[in-house]
Amino acid sequence: MIRITQSRQSGLALPAISTARSRLQQAQRVAMSGQRVTKPSDDPAAAARARLLGELDARADSHQTAAGYGLSRLQTADTALGEAGNVLVRARQLATSMANDTMSASQRQAAAAEVASLRSAMIAIVNTRHGDEYAFAHVDTRSPPYVDGTGFTYDVDTFAGVRSAEVGPTQTVEIGASGSLAFAQRASDPNSIDVLAALADPQADLENDDADAVRCDIDGMAAAFDQVLGERTRVGVRMAQLQRADEAARQSRSVYQSLRSDLVDADAAEAFSTLSLAENTMQAAVTVASRVLGPSLLDAG
Repeated sequence: MIRITQSRQSGLALPAISTARSRLQQAQRVAMSGQRVTKPSDDPAAAARARLLGELDARADSHQTAAGYGLSRLQTADTALGEAGNVLVRARQLATSMANDTMSASQRQAAAAEVASLRSAMIAIVNTRHGDEYAFAHVDTRSPPYVDGTGFTYDVDTFAGVRSAEVGPTQTVEIGASGSLAFAQRASDPNSIDVLAALADPQADLENDDADAVRCDIDGMAAAFDQVLGERTRVGVRMAQLQRADEAARQSRSVYQSLRSDLVDADAAEAFSTLSLAENTMQAAVTVASRVLGPSLLDAG
């Protein structure tokens, strides 16, 4: 007669329950989280690749954020430069009209008042804000770049460039507009013009009822318009670059996230099928154990 001892029966039944419980817990975790890899030990190779893809995704996200921020700043500058162009067009229209010798002194005084208003509007444009910053400032972006009666608050020759940002793995784009190039007269460029002076001159000449001087001011306003337009064109080029960079970063993120999902995410149908199987296995193990570990012993003779 062969007797299977109670200890031997426990040694067979309990490990089966432990194994079934472990598989059930793993199946529950996968089904609830939707991920088959949550720690390196789940799948070391997949976890390593997923970590790298996560880093690439984070970098692409940083590029997309920089491109979006730069695009927002440039849109503010573009709108302001468009308004500056409108101011100069109106001022030139007034000067052209008032240069006619048939205009009276009172008419020129009224036009001078309007040009003064246009000049004030131009100062406000130069001091356009984007959030907490001044769009056309350079060194100190929290202080206005232009003060009436003083002029620009920074060296327009030294600081004619603009801020740049990394928006791609090998791409850096300027994300600002240059107040120096748009509005200032610079020693480094003899053809540059002081836009605010181009408005102050006709204002004074209109107040003095000097038609000949007003006629001379027209070319200065035309040059000022071209200068503003030149910077607006450069801003447009930067905006296009940032839009492309934003789209490239978005597409890269989509690829990285898809590849990472393939590595770590669980198939929903498969996950719940595995969970159901694990539950059944666990129930079977418990049932068998309850029988095996009962009060009677199995005898064979």
